[in-house]
Amino acid sequence: MIDPVSDTGAVSSPSPDARPFASWRGAIEWWYRPVVLAETWVALGYLAVGALWSAVVFVAAVVVFSITFALVLVFVGLFLIVPTFALVDAMCGVERRRASWVGQRIAPRSLRPASGSGRPSIRSATSTLTDPERWRQVAFICCYLLVAPLLFAVAVTPWSGLLGLFFATVSDPSSVDVLAVIAGLVLAGAAPRITTAVAGVNRSVVAWFLGPDPTVELQDRVDELADQRTLILEAVAAERRRIERDLHDGVQQQLVALGIDIGRAQSRLADDPAAARQLLDDALVKVRGAVGELRVIGRGLHPAVLADRGLDAALSSIVAGASVPITIDVALADDLPDDVAATAYYVVNEAVANVLKHAGARAGSVRVADGDGDGRRTLAITVRDDGCGGADPTTGTGLAGIRARVEGADGVLRIDSPVGGPTTLVAMLPVQSLRRPLPPPRPAR
Repeated sequence: MIDPVSDTGAVSSPSPDARPFASWRGAIEWWYRPVVLAETWVALGYLAVGALWSAVVFVAAVVVFSITFALVLVFVGLFLIVPTFALVDAMCGVERRRASWVGQRIAPRSLRPASGSGRPSIRSATSTLTDPERWRQVAFICCYLLVAPLLFAVAVTPWSGLLGLFFATVSDPSSVDVLAVIAGLVLAGAAPRITTAVAGVNRSVVAWFLGPDPTVELQDRVDELADQRTLILEAVAAERRRIERDLHDGVQQQLVALGIDIGRAQSRLADDPAAARQLLDDALVKVRGAVGELRVIGRGLHPAVLADRGLDAALSSIVAGASVPITIDVALADDLPDDVAATAYYVVNEAVANVLKHAGARAGSVRVADGDGDGRRTLAITVRDDGCGGADPTTGTGLAGIRARVEGADGVLRIDSPVGGPTTLVAMLPVQSLRRPLPPPRPAR
């Protein structure tokens, strides 16, 4: 027996057969792994259901379109155009929902409303017939009737060959040669890969026909960002007015009174030192009051506890002196960017203020946790109270300010507040830097 460790302490190299064995084992596992993956069988089911569904669509399309366009010749079919295209909308909606089976959510294209009254008419029929997006759906139906069975046939062919080899081997093992065995081994790994690829092609066809127009989607995004910019500017202007008002009505008046007291103390310092000392004591009290007022004003600008002790401690400081018990629950897997944490702090601060001022609640709760963001990390902020309910963001400035702050951070705000309560406020914020880095400076020429 050979000692793997030499006298010098060096470890002997492994045998030359070990590495090839490991690489061959890894290659075999990689080639046959898709057979046991759920994605493979979901994709096969997706294609099989699509083929069966295409047969149903074919029968329905032939019957409905034949009747509709035959009756158009006698004018009666005009009143069937809207229901016919509504059936097409429903069929396309089924395909959009089926695409989620293979990992893609397809948003619908914007369709022109069929009619304003909801009743079939010549006007609604004309509106429907002149909508290019509806004809795009009709084109998809026609294409899908051909593509779905073809793609299913392509996907099922290697499985059929694999099953044929298997049954041939079971029925007559002596008739199987080496080439058949090699073909079976290759098909066992190739069949699931072909299936997933074909399912991806089917999904791409559905997305191209029925998915949103990239140009329209980009324009909608530009409009959304413009609205968010307007909301941010309005929120900044409102915050500036608040600070100006608080400084003018509070701190400024205290500083003016402080200057008067110091001036009176200076005038009495030589004649009446005791009175001057009393005036200076009063001035000191006013200084402390002004400092406290400045801290209250500055709390909305920069929460120092957020930078020093984190979001959990900052939220706890918000409810520390609350008139009703409010629980804080922060469950985060990782730390948040500073700007996201600041946005969450402001949202909770304003929401809790609304609870204390307007809800008439006996108790409340705040939960900040990681949310489900379709592949990207999001922050879910949930504020609940057992108050009177009836909260409406359109009738006050508090909830409107929260909505402006959340939407300005590219988030989503939902408010559920039936009359009588309870009220639930949920804000979803993307966990990414809200400040995009500036491009590097161009080199001087």
